[in-house]
Amino acid sequence: MQKIVKWIAFHPKSAIALVLVITLIFTSFTANLQEETSLESLFPNYPEVGIMEDIQNDFGNQEPVIILIRGEDVLTPEYFRKTADITEKIWKDAIINSALMEPKDESITSLPEFLAVYQLSLKGNFNPSKEQVLEEIRSFVSKDEIIRTFNAFLEDPNVPQVMKDYVLVFLPKTFDGDVMKSNKMVIYISLDAALSNGELEKTELRIESTAKSVDAKTLTYGFKLLNYYYVKTEERLIPAFLIALILILALMILNFKGLSDVAISLTTLFLAMLWTFGLAGLLGWKIDVMAGMVPILILGLGIDFSFHVLMNYREKLKETSDPKKSAYLVLSTVGIALLLAMVTTVVGFSSNGISKIPSMRHFGFLSAFSILAIFVLNLTFVPAMRELLDLRKAKRQFKTSKKRELVKNGVIKRLLWLIKKPSIVVIFLIIIFGVALPGWVLGFGMKASYDPTGELATDLDITKAHDILNEEFDVGTETVFIRVDGKLTDPKFWEELEKAVENMNDDKYVVVYDGKARVEWILSLVPFFTMEDQRVAGAYILVDKNRDGKIDGDVTPAELKAFLSALYETPMGKYYLHKDENGNFDGLIIRVATRTKLGYHGKKLLEELKEDFKAINANVSFTGMPIIWARGLDDIRDSMANSIFLCLAFAFIVLPIAFGLFHRSLFLGFLTALPPFITIGWLFMTMKFLGIPLNMMTAMVGAIIVGIGIDYPIHIANRWALERKEGKTLEECYAISLSSTGKEVLYSALTTLVAFGVFILIPIPVITQFAITTLFGLIYSFVGAVLTLPLLLRLFWHRGD
Repeated sequence: MQKIVKWIAFHPKSAIALVLVITLIFTSFTANLQEETSLESLFPNYPEVGIMEDIQNDFGNQEPVIILIRGEDVLTPEYFRKTADITEKIWKDAIINSALMEPKDESITSLPEFLAVYQLSLKGNFNPSKEQVLEEIRSFVSKDEIIRTFNAFLEDPNVPQVMKDYVLVFLPKTFDGDVMKSNKMVIYISLDAALSNGELEKTELRIESTAKSVDAKTLTYGFKLLNYYYVKTEERLIPAFLIALILILALMILNFKGLSDVAISLTTLFLAMLWTFGLAGLLGWKIDVMAGMVPILILGLGIDFSFHVLMNYREKLKETSDPKKSAYLVLSTVGIALLLAMVTTVVGFSSNGISKIPSMRHFGFLSAFSILAIFVLNLTFVPAMRELLDLRKAKRQFKTSKKRELVKNGVIKRLLWLIKKPSIVVIFLIIIFGVALPGWVLGFGMKASYDPTGELATDLDITKAHDILNEEFDVGTETVFIRVDGKLTDPKFWEELEKAVENMNDDKYVVVYDGKARVEWILSLVPFFTMEDQRVAGAYILVDKNRDGKIDGDVTPAELKAFLSALYETPMGKYYLHKDENGNFDGLIIRVATRTKLGYHGKKLLEELKEDFKAINANVSFTGMPIIWARGLDDIRDSMANSIFLCLAFAFIVLPIAFGLFHRSLFLGFLTALPPFITIGWLFMTMKFLGIPLNMMTAMVGAIIVGIGIDYPIHIANRWALERKEGKTLEECYAISLSSTGKEVLYSALTTLVAFGVFILIPIPVITQFAITTLFGLIYSFVGAVLTLPLLLRLFWHRGD
């Protein structure tokens, strides 16, 4: 270590040349950088993901898009005409039409369309064209006519109940049939998910613009639309970065003595960014929202290292008036503290690498590497540049000051009074630990959550659409897929399956309407299959002679095969039935509407579904975003716990060893590791008190705060130990540590607070939550360094003189 330090101090030009060569190498890889444009990249490669892919391959897949129409009362001719206009424009748009699911006639559905088809059927037109349906929708001239038709439809005994239930899905769950008034309704559009992500995104954007061209108040929701606005949200990080840069620049100018120090620090930050994103390009990692925050992180943390190096360099220069010797001394003393701070911070960030969530892993590793790059640059480029600039002023006489002045301002005087009172110190420590320990218990009792719009700006229309659909409509944006593989021509199979479907009626996290679970499968959709092909009706009569909606127990395998064959031949049949290469029907799909807060209750849902289907003598698989994210959320929580324990374990092992080597005190290292432990407990308590959820972003804060927060007590403890070696009293050690190193720690904390504080300005929920949590963690870390650590040192290590 000393050889490296000496080489840097006495060969500054070579050190700078080496830095520039490394920078050129990393810069060459930045050309490979790509932006992540898909939310699906967040999903880990769980077995359920494979099941979902198999379902898409075997049954096909649809991409649902929902248009939300809003008004004072949408059950009026005005809004029926708007629905017809939107439907017609979508239908006649060649790009959108080519992306519609087959049968295309049924891929755009709405309440007005159902009522128009019903009206036409009463007139004897049982197979109307799209143009006839649209004309019929526009023919409603009064609200009374709409109400009469709606009531007639709901009361008509010839209309299957499943079709009546389906129509009500287009209206909010609070819709009152007696009042017959609603301020919202939806249009459902089914796109062919076999198309590329780019084609689907383009189509959904055209659907959104088409709907707005008819009524500007419409909202549109689609998963590929989410991806598009996900990318747009990433662009909002750029202004935040610029704001952080301006604020940090102001702090630097206030703190540094000259503009040259500011220029050196900013250049260092720029080089660290090139190194970090060069690594991302080298590894082929795409830049998502989380990786996009790394530059702001570099701003906040990188300047900390520069503060310590440059301010201590100035202090040594006053003592020696020799730039080379000053550089050597600062690297020999502060370099040790920076090394410990770097190692613990790198461990803090890289501990997120154990997560199964790709975004968390990449963010953790990129952040860790950025800290390593900042450390290397501040031990090479920064002192070398400062030294060269000062050597150019060789004729200048630097003022020397051998005596270190003891500074006692009002705050330091009060803190000195505090640590002189052992009884008060004990009381303070009891309070501090009394809050921290329950906080740990509360923290590890938290459940992780995920909101797909949490990474989108709150002012976006798609965010509003998602919230309205999930809060006000029976069928929101969640669907679970149940694949049942078995012998479908076995009557026993159907008896068991029907019982399992009935079991879902009392499941807590399945959407239930009028006592029945909201499920789509071949028996619930028989009326729709019949509308497509009348042969289905003839085949169905033979397997359900008593018309109770269930397969008869005495049905023959041949009759079942004839029924399944009729279903399979319809345009929709292949999306619900699977036939093997020998022509045997061996599988089907059940689609279930759920409400789990996208996986928050997914584990409980999966337990319910497994219990529902346990009696079936067949292979049953469960998948869907709620189930996939149930596993992901468990991994987020486990990652948080593991990363925090890893960081703290590392701190409690490495710091005693390091302080034992450099200051001959293992116990001092142990005491220095305690403040981060306390900080995490306080942080958990704050999250619980403020209602901040544990999500993919906030789960990383614990390890990050341990990594960042350990820097502060390391610098204070290191300075305290150095002063004590010189024979300083307790009062002098504390006062000097606070007035010199404490000032550096304060500026470090302020810059980091500014860097993370600008995140609050971004109207993206997960980033705002991340920022608030991190800000509290940084404040607690600073307090831990300047108050908690000195209290511990006073009571257990430096009792007095």
